[in-house]
Amino acid sequence: MPTDTLKSYETMYIVRPNLDEEAVDRSVAAVDEYIKSVGGTVESTEKKGRRRLAYEVKKMKDGYYVLTNFQAKPSQVVQIKRMMNISEDIIRSIIVSRCLEEAAV
Repeated sequence: MPTDTLKSYETMYIVRPNLDEEAVDRSVAAVDEYIKSVGGTVESTEKKGRRRLAYEVKKMKDGYYVLTNFQAKPSQVVQIKRMMNISEDIIRSIIVSRCLEEAAV
């Protein structure tokens, strides 16, 4: 299978809770823009709101959850993960491949 084809992914990331609404919006926009800048396409971004974390992360007890669905090449996902790990505003993130059923059941 060629590795240069677009695949569907989903990322859930948590933005630091001590940011105001405008700064959260800037962080979300920065992630979307970065995905586009490496050649991916953002399908949807949904801010889930501020929630309590299951355990403390970097001495923070809650965070602002964001869910983004996007398409990218597998090689681009590595770049996106790295950007999220480097970002000071994102305290946790995960990117998973979405399996889409092609056949109707």
